[in-house]
Amino acid sequence: MIAMKKDVSKWTQAVHAGKGAPPPKSRPTVSPIYQTSVFSFDTLPGVDDAFSGEPGAFVYSRYGNPSMDALEHTIAALEGAETALVSSSGMAAIATAIMGLCSAGDHIIATQDLYGGTQVLLSRDLARFGIDVSFIDMTDLSKVEASIRKNTRMFFVETISNPLMKLVDFKSLARIKSAYGIDMVVDNTFASPLLCQPLALGADLVVESLTKYINGHSDVTGGALAGKRSVVDRLRPLHINMGGVPSPFDTWLIMRGIKTLPLRMRQHCHNAMELAVFLASQPRVTRVFYPGLPGHPQHILAREQMSDFGGMLSFVVEGGRYSVDQVIRKLQLVEFVPSLAGVATTLSHPAQTSHRSLTGTERIKLGIDDGLIRVSVGIEDVADICEDFATALVR
Repeated sequence: MIAMKKDVSKWTQAVHAGKGAPPPKSRPTVSPIYQTSVFSFDTLPGVDDAFSGEPGAFVYSRYGNPSMDALEHTIAALEGAETALVSSSGMAAIATAIMGLCSAGDHIIATQDLYGGTQVLLSRDLARFGIDVSFIDMTDLSKVEASIRKNTRMFFVETISNPLMKLVDFKSLARIKSAYGIDMVVDNTFASPLLCQPLALGADLVVESLTKYINGHSDVTGGALAGKRSVVDRLRPLHINMGGVPSPFDTWLIMRGIKTLPLRMRQHCHNAMELAVFLASQPRVTRVFYPGLPGHPQHILAREQMSDFGGMLSFVVEGGRYSVDQVIRKLQLVEFVPSLAGVATTLSHPAQTSHRSLTGTERIKLGIDDGLIRVSVGIEDVADICEDFATALVR
């Protein structure tokens, strides 16, 4: 950089002074925030290098930023991936994956119960772009194979489905997708890379809502895609052009949250198991959905493809929507929050939050009862969580 003249006015100094400060000789222990939208160059060849993708050369923060770069390297390491890209939300990551891998005339097979936002994107929005989607109970792989068409391009599944906590046999599904040349995309949000490694089980691409467990503090939104470099690099230009990139500050917040991810996940899982067992003993609870319970249909599968059973569970309270409202009103510690995976225990009512855009008939078909409550189990003392639910479930 050319040094600024000493005799310029104070107005000019206010704009330019400090730009030429030398870099520190010691390393920061925490990745710094590069809160800048654009980068400057000393030569024309320098900007050519940046646009050609030279590592460490940045032009504009929609294209790349050192803070984003640090987070992408971290996500890739956690997922066991060659590379990753980060986005402004989990839905932005999902949209990038689908629009980048599929074209008009293609067909997607998706698992039957999904996060409501994903369900709407797949069932309604993609139809306008000529992409057809079949929603299948993917716990039955014979149904999956029977649904494959000549134009089937993608399997889209969740590690643990939202909100009914179903699991799909990834290794068996990977054998099917390989035989037919189909891409397998897994939304790993409910498990996080600490509990499941979909890429190692045969997935081509893994999606994460960084908003949830990976950040873990309910103070930022973000998403990520991770996989082989050949796959992710195909998606990056579309991701840049669609503009769904996170801010440098958001990426820094997510990096900070990741540092406690192992500790948080261990406590989330421990507390969820204790709460699931407790809820199963309550007279007003007719059913509990949690893969850690021996009675769960995919309990053995969960033990095989996950290192623990997660911090999410659902249960049905008798009495439908009225009873759900009464439970919410009586809870003192657990709040009604239409999201998940923060350090505090929260609950949600899928029929009126994540899946409210679906019709009543669609929800019934999926098995989403009006009495269904989804719980994101936090890291508090589990005895306090159970006591709060015990009080709320009293008639």
